[in-house]
Amino acid sequence: MDPSGNSFSGRFDAGEWWTGGRSAIPEASPAFNHKSPREVLRRFIIDCNIARSGRPDEWGNALLNIDFDDASTPTSLGEKLQRVRDLFDVIDMTTFRVWSVPDQAPGQRLNVRLEQSGTDAALTLAMVQDSMGEWRIRMPDAAALAADRDALLAARGGQTPDAGAFRKLQNPRDTMRSFLEGMADWNGAGRALALSTLDLSGIPEVLRTQQGALVAQYLRRVLNQIGLVGLQAIPDDGKDRTPYVHFSHPMGRIVIAPNGTETNAPWQFTAETVANVANLYTVLDELPPPLATPPGAIPAAPFFTLRGAVRTHAPGLLGRLGPVEYWQLIGALCVLAAAAMIGVLIAWPTRLAIARLAGDGARQPRWFSWAVAITFALVFANKFPTVLGVPEQIRRVTYPIIGSILIIAAAGAVWHLLGAASLALQRLSDRTVSAADDILFSLLLAAARLGVVIAAFLGFAYFLSIPTSGVLAGLGIGGLAFAFASRETLSNVFGAGILVADRPFRRGDWITAGDIDGAVEHVGIRSTRVRSAQDSIVVVPNGKLADSTINNLGTRRHRLFKTQFVVTSGGTPERLDRFASALRERVASDDSFVARRTDVGVCGVSEAGIQFELTTYLNASTSSAERAIKHVLLIDVLRLAEGIGLRLGKGMLDSEPDDLGNKQEVDP
Repeated sequence: MDPSGNSFSGRFDAGEWWTGGRSAIPEASPAFNHKSPREVLRRFIIDCNIARSGRPDEWGNALLNIDFDDASTPTSLGEKLQRVRDLFDVIDMTTFRVWSVPDQAPGQRLNVRLEQSGTDAALTLAMVQDSMGEWRIRMPDAAALAADRDALLAARGGQTPDAGAFRKLQNPRDTMRSFLEGMADWNGAGRALALSTLDLSGIPEVLRTQQGALVAQYLRRVLNQIGLVGLQAIPDDGKDRTPYVHFSHPMGRIVIAPNGTETNAPWQFTAETVANVANLYTVLDELPPPLATPPGAIPAAPFFTLRGAVRTHAPGLLGRLGPVEYWQLIGALCVLAAAAMIGVLIAWPTRLAIARLAGDGARQPRWFSWAVAITFALVFANKFPTVLGVPEQIRRVTYPIIGSILIIAAAGAVWHLLGAASLALQRLSDRTVSAADDILFSLLLAAARLGVVIAAFLGFAYFLSIPTSGVLAGLGIGGLAFAFASRETLSNVFGAGILVADRPFRRGDWITAGDIDGAVEHVGIRSTRVRSAQDSIVVVPNGKLADSTINNLGTRRHRLFKTQFVVTSGGTPERLDRFASALRERVASDDSFVARRTDVGVCGVSEAGIQFELTTYLNASTSSAERAIKHVLLIDVLRLAEGIGLRLGKGMLDSEPDDLGNKQEVDP
C-alpha cells in the first residue's frame, strides 16, 4: 500500500499486476455467467469442493458447467452426477490456479493444461463454447477419463489413495482440507482433526487445549477473509519439503510446512502462523468479502460473537492497550469482580456447613474461608479467558501464577474438610459396633491426605508445564528412598491395613497382646493407643500389634465367673445340699446368668474348712455391668449361707480377671 493507505499494487504468480484504490463500500461480487472459460472452471471447482465437504446437493450445480458429447451422453441424471464426481477426482490430482486460465479465447474451443505437482504428468481439459456464446467443460468419455486417471496415478507410484488418506497430513493440500473439514464438524470429531493440523509447540502445554481452540477459530476466519477458489491451488506433492506460503502480510504469514525431518512427518500450519494469526485477523477484518471462500462452515464461538457485538454497538472499545483490546480488559475486570463475589457468597455457607459437620466446639480457622472463596472464584473465572479471547502471551504469565494459587487454596480447603469429616465419622463410629470403624476411618483419612499432597504436586507440575512423567518418576525415586529410610514407619502403616482387614478389636475393647494389657482408645495410621489398668497410655506400633497374638476380652459372648467359698462351721451334708440347691435356684431365676452353664457344689476339704465352688457365665456386655451383677450375687450368697446356718470363712475367691485385671475377693 502507498503511505497514505488509499491505494495498493500487487502481482499474481502468473505475472500480471493489479492496482486499486480503497473503497468506502465493498463492491458486490459479480453475478456468475458462462461467458468466460475462466469463470466456468472457477465455478466448477468451487461447487465440487463444497459438494465434497459435505454438501452433496452442490454436485447438481457443478453439473451445469459440463457439456457432454452427444455420442457419450449418459442417459440418467445419476450417471451424469457420477461422471462429474469422476472428473473432479481426476482434476483433484493436479495443481493449478484458476487465474492462469484465459478469460477469453480466440475460438470456440480452449484446451487447458492442468499439471500435476512434482511430476511431469498433466491433464488436458477441453472447454467449448456453444452457439449462444456460453462456455462449458467438455466431459471426456469414460475411457479417456480412466486413461488420464491411470497416468496421473502412475506418476505418483500407481497406488490409489483411500478416501481418508488426506487426514494423514502428508502434503499442504491435505492439511488445508483436514483443517477445513475439521472446523466444519467442530462440535463433533472434527475438533481433534482441526487441532492436529496446527503446530502448537510454541504454546505451553497447559494452555494448548484452550488456546489451540482459539487459534483454530482465528485461523478459520482469516482463511475466509483471504478467500480460496479451490483446494487445487494448493500443492499436493509431499515429497517437496519446501514450506507452502498461503498468504503473506507484514503482520504475519499463513504457512504450512513439515513438522519434522522424517519423510512421513505431518504437514502443519507452522508455529509462526499460530503465533501471528490473531494479529492477522485484526488487520484483515476490514477487507471486502472475497470472490470465493474456503469450503465448509465456520463454527460459532463466544469470543467472536461477543467481539462482533462490541464492533456493532461500541466500536471505540476495539482500540488496543498492548496486546488486548479495551473491551477485553473491561470484561476481564468484570469477570474478576463477579468471581470474587461468588467466592465470598459460597465460602460463608460452606464454613457454616463444615462447622456443623465437625460438631460443636470444632475450631474453624479464618484461612479456611479465604481458601474456599479463592478456590470457587478462580474456578469460576477460569471459564472466561477463551470467551474474552485473552492473548496467549498474557496467559503464559498469568495462568501458572493463578493455577498455583488455586492449588494452594484448594489443597488447604480439602485438608481442613477431611479433618472435619474425620470428626463426624468418629462420632458415627462411636454409635456403631463395627470392629473396624475406628481403624478404617484413620487409615482412610491418612490415605486421603496423602492423596491431597500428591494431587497438589501434580497440579503444580501441570500449571508450570513440568512433564508429569518426570514428576511421577521423581516421586517414585523419592518414594524408594523414603521407604528405605522409614522401614519401621511403613511397617506400622501396613500394620494398620492388616488391622483393618482382620478386625481384631474396636475402640473400647480390653485386649492383651504380649506385655500389652489394657483398653483400646484410638487406632491411628502408625500406632494404637491403649489405656492400661494403671490408667496410663501405652502407645503400641501397629506393626508390632499386627504381628502379636491378641486376646480380645471385649468380644466375649458371656463372661466367666468362677469362685470358691470356705465353709468353716455348720457344714453338715444336709446344709451343704440345701445351700447348693438354693444357690442354683438363685442363679437360674436371674437372667443375668446362663443357667445351663452353671455348676455349684463341694470341691474339696481342707484344714481351713469345706471348699464350696460356683462356676457360671454372666450376660454382661460391659465391665461395670459385670461388677454390679457380681455384687448382688455375692450379697445374696452371704444371706443364703447365714439363713441355712453356714459360716463362711475368710479366703480368696479365685476368679477370672475383670477388664482391669483385678481378681474378685470376698471377706465375710
